[in-house]
Amino acid sequence: MTANDKSLLSQMIKRGRFNNDIYELLVKQNAINAKVMIKKMGSKWCCHPDNAVKRLDVPLPLLSDLRVSKILKARK
Repeated sequence: MTANDKSLLSQMIKRGRFNNDIYELLVKQNAINAKVMIKKMGSKWCCHPDNAVKRLDVPLPLLSDLRVSKILKARK
């Protein structure tokens, strides 16, 4: 979609000429724009596989009561 097409669409919408065909065109264009931006962002995109949560094979142990009590005593 060129800049002229976008300008014509915005003019039509401002003048109340919004219909289902324009809506479907905008939805398709937004999907295309999103795919282009995701590709452009690469691994900076928050949902990129590189940014997925990394799970440990063995979970870390929970804080024991002893460690918690030392922290609480230090604050008093």
